[in-house]
Amino acid sequence: MYATEKELRILRQFISPKHMEGLKKWKCYSEDEILAAEKRLHVKLPSPIRDIYRHMADLLVTSGYLRPLELLHWEGRYLGFFLAPGEGDIIGIKKGSSSGDLYAWEENDPKDIAWEYEDELADACEEGDEEGKQKAVAAYQKYWKKRNIPLIHAPLNIHKLEHEPRFNHALDAYGLFLVIHAIREWEEMSWHEHADDRTCLFSDFFPAKFSMEYFQKIADRIKDDFKPLSDHPELTSLGDFPLQMAYVHKNQDALLILGQEPVCFMLLTKTAVGSDLLEKVQEQTGLAFRVGF
Repeated sequence: MYATEKELRILRQFISPKHMEGLKKWKCYSEDEILAAEKRLHVKLPSPIRDIYRHMADLLVTSGYLRPLELLHWEGRYLGFFLAPGEGDIIGIKKGSSSGDLYAWEENDPKDIAWEYEDELADACEEGDEEGKQKAVAAYQKYWKKRNIPLIHAPLNIHKLEHEPRFNHALDAYGLFLVIHAIREWEEMSWHEHADDRTCLFSDFFPAKFSMEYFQKIADRIKDDFKPLSDHPELTSLGDFPLQMAYVHKNQDALLILGQEPVCFMLLTKTAVGSDLLEKVQEQTGLAFRVGF
């Protein structure tokens, strides 16, 4: 299991300022706040999770993919961090395991009471109501403490995630996948509101009929200027697919994202993309890039 702070710091540079207003309700957490959560939970959180909470909590909590640190709680022998995109399952770890293996389950809350406290916390955070925030957190934790009775209460439909590639089953890679997914999702949802923004460009869609050789050639051509986001390529690997989920420019002034599904590239830059960089990327990929789809 790898720490992912280096990769998250790179990705953080490419979260556009235009999104910061939408992210301000939640914040990233300090080391002291993480230590306090560990003391409450009686566990040392795995390094990739600590990295996520320190560097990407605002993005992932707002996107609905990460549980706020204040709301982490054991459910039986399982500690959930993530909410799987589009599925509703809780994703987390099993007590006593240090392997980074992930498990999925349904939260055992038949009356859906916990959601009320979560909504109260979100409202309090948006309003800057510190007292309301503390009340919502206290009520939430009290509720789960009462429900979490040994030998009686347990999460539902627990199963270990085992599918390849790594981001489907390992804590380090799954966290990076969610961040990449969320960054792309925010850009896809907002591009039409920022038609003059040249810090995010989308390529033409990939051909309807293509071969792995087609993508291997692109991978070979871009490697002079782009390298995989991580020094551990398995963290952003798409398995047998020749391209990675994300690449960073050799000067770290551009990010090339493919994402989970091979549809098109997204090119992110810190400032409006320069003509030289754009021409080079278009030449290397063989695809035109533009604002929006």
